[in-house]
Amino acid sequence: MEAQNKAENAAGPWGHERVELIRRTICPKGIGEDEFSLFIEQCKRSGLDPLLKEAFCVARRQNAGSRDRPQWVTRYEFQPSEAGMLARAERFPDFKGIQASAVFAEDEIIVDQGKGEVVHRFNPARRKGSLVGAWARVVREGKLPVVVWLDFAGYVQQTPLWARIPTTMIEKCARVAALRKAYPEAFGGLYVREEMPPEEFEPQHGEPVREPLPAPSPSPVRETLETPAKEAAPEQAPAEAPAKPRNASTVVAFGANKGRTVSELSDEELAETIDLAHEKLMEQPKAKWARAMRENLAALELEADLRCRVPSASAES
Repeated sequence: MEAQNKAENAAGPWGHERVELIRRTICPKGIGEDEFSLFIEQCKRSGLDPLLKEAFCVARRQNAGSRDRPQWVTRYEFQPSEAGMLARAERFPDFKGIQASAVFAEDEIIVDQGKGEVVHRFNPARRKGSLVGAWARVVREGKLPVVVWLDFAGYVQQTPLWARIPTTMIEKCARVAALRKAYPEAFGGLYVREEMPPEEFEPQHGEPVREPLPAPSPSPVRETLETPAKEAAPEQAPAEAPAKPRNASTVVAFGANKGRTVSELSDEELAETIDLAHEKLMEQPKAKWARAMRENLAALELEADLRCRVPSASAES
């Protein structure tokens, strides 16, 4: 009995029953033995618990062939969450906190990475200028603080979340980058969803395989940052085909805003609902409700994209 107890204690939180629970409830059904073993090993190395939603096993479409002859395959990868990395950092004995903030063009800021210092001043009531980046600072006992700076132009992506809440997104990326730099033994090589390019989940039966889109043209924010003196071109009628019609009667089918139409949602509520859907699909990409959620998510992302392109009535007035 004593030997059995020692064996159970040695197994710790990664005993056979718990590992099998993770396989049944967290990982997609199509995952192979090697991919599952690698996922568990990455959970152990990083100290992130998938049962607490600190990490996910994500199905991604990747081109295993060439550009001329693509061969799209599904691969299952380990992906941490920002909340999980912060929770793990709290368990390090030398961790004394993390700071982060987005920076706008007219803010006063001095970043000294050599000394681990940041001086950032701005007036929230009169904050002006374009979003230019974000900094994060990890404080460790007995060690030099770790400071990172991220340029917004180098991180922004053509997705609804980056379009609607760019400040939140760049701050998340800065915090994660600082944690990676401060604790490379735990977080080295790990990237959260906010840092990754948009990917498609493995399609269900009957769904078409949608390949990643080609690189989009620079966003309006990036053009402003790179060429501030460029004169605006005269407005011309678009040569492309008309955009898809707006369907303001689309009803949210999940989350806290379930039952409301998209026209009733504020920009923040719409972005939060889209973010929730992505998290749920990462957790259970092959669930019975996943296909319906993807269809509802597509309608929500279309609405978010249209709001980015079409100014609201209040903005026009």
